[in-house]
Amino acid sequence: MQNCRAFTLIELLVVIAIIAILAAILFPVFAQAKAAAKKTTDASNLKQIALGILMYNGDNDDLFPRGNYPNPQDPSYWYSWREASSPYIKSGQQEYAPGIPLVKGSLWASPSEPSGALYGYGAHDGLMPGEEHWMAPGVKTASHSPTQLERGAETLMISTIGINPAWNSGSSLGVETLHWTYNDWSWPIQWLSDGAARYEGDNRDTDGKIGWKLVRYRYTDSANVAWVDGHAKAVKKGALDWCKNLYTSGFSSVGGANDDWLWSQGNACYGK
Repeated sequence: MQNCRAFTLIELLVVIAIIAILAAILFPVFAQAKAAAKKTTDASNLKQIALGILMYNGDNDDLFPRGNYPNPQDPSYWYSWREASSPYIKSGQQEYAPGIPLVKGSLWASPSEPSGALYGYGAHDGLMPGEEHWMAPGVKTASHSPTQLERGAETLMISTIGINPAWNSGSSLGVETLHWTYNDWSWPIQWLSDGAARYEGDNRDTDGKIGWKLVRYRYTDSANVAWVDGHAKAVKKGALDWCKNLYTSGFSSVGGANDDWLWSQGNACYGK
């Protein structure tokens, strides 16, 4: 009769130690793979949204959709650039009420946005201004055409943004100097920080904080960006240049500062 030999305590401890070592090696790899998958999905979302906007432009006199505007049938409901372009994207279409469209979820949701957020992507508010600027109520803003831009392939159109907890939502992507320089008046402006914990983190900003209108770098200090020509790619934190990639002369929404003087000799954007 053959005797069965049990594991000794030392052998069990060795096995447990080996498992712990393997877990310590593999878990970070799994986490990195998951983060990479989210980043890929995020880039794909932005690419599809950007192409939908370009198709919208083609059917609407080569004009970008408005950032927001009242529903002509019921002005108590407002549309945004999302609802305007959603027929070309065919994803996440829902309704506020019968006949009142709303886009939510599906590719409109960034895979890394805070839990429960309504929108995690924001559009350049110089390219797609709302019907009125909050600093100039009653003054209608103009629609803009991508052909007015000198460097469409280098101009940011859509990216991930912070979440305003009052609305549980992102809005437009702030590009005016007051958004960029809040808490950091250094020049030349770089998209670096308005308080690193908020700016880099996958968390909500405090109420009333301008920083929630800025890009969030949620993928190892990088963020995906969709550009005006329709391509999408990741940019590292600090790589975006406000002078080259964000500011659009003549496109600033009504009430926004005209910063063309920054391109004069001796100023931050001279030569860019």
